[in-house]
Amino acid sequence: MRQRFQHIRDHLQQHAEARAQLDQAAHLAAMRAQLPDALGAHCLDLTLSNGRLTLFFDSTAWLTRARFLVGDILTSLKSYHVEEVRFQVKLPEPDPQIAPRRPRAHLSETAAHHLLEAAAQQSDPHLRATLQRLARLAKPVAD
Repeated sequence: MRQRFQHIRDHLQQHAEARAQLDQAAHLAAMRAQLPDALGAHCLDLTLSNGRLTLFFDSTAWLTRARFLVGDILTSLKSYHVEEVRFQVKLPEPDPQIAPRRPRAHLSETAAHHLLEAAAQQSDPHLRATLQRLARLAKPVAD
């Protein structure tokens, strides 16, 4: 006789803590679905605590737009007993495999020469030393 496998959600529903987490996740997903379409696509996360909803957006532009729509947001989430809305920016974590780090830029020897000439003309010793340190970053020319 073949054994039927249960979905992982069915197993998790048997544990009180896991069931509470799943219920809260479903509750927040339903709230996110109630957001205006344009905002929902840029809302990375949201939390609800004591009637205070915090929305996390992927950029300051969408955060600013959401602030203008706070009245509409409160109206659409009235059934969830939201009394206050707060906004924050939460930048997504970059995937190092997708976006490899760029190699560090190097100064050319010509740029280093100009920096050293500029340093020689400076009366301020701190500025002169800074220009000289910057000139030392020049990439040597391969023979």
